[in-house]
Amino acid sequence: MQPPLGSLVHPGDCTCCGISWPDHQLELDRQEVLLRLGTAHEGVCKQCGQKRIVFRYVREQQPWEQDEPPVMWFCARDWSIARESEETTGFLDFNDLFDRGSDEQLEAGLRGTR
Repeated sequence: MQPPLGSLVHPGDCTCCGISWPDHQLELDRQEVLLRLGTAHEGVCKQCGQKRIVFRYVREQQPWEQDEPPVMWFCARDWSIARESEETTGFLDFNDLFDRGSDEQLEAGLRGTR
């Protein structure tokens, strides 16, 4: 299905409210940052196990996944590492690759070429 006055890659403005696609993406990013900062609290980081201020992290849900990904709490350093890893490889770590990756992705990860 094509959005009005756009394509799947570059959708057009919303027909109901008139907001442009880039403005919509900026608003979603703003809301994500507010949610992450608003829920930050002192706790134990899931990755390093240190007691620090932890921030909400939810990995991207894939179309084939039925359940929404769980909320994880990372310290600032590990939150950044997780985000960078997910953006570059599509996975948070080897366990995530093992649980969610295809056979080819797992094989590449084992070879260190993911």
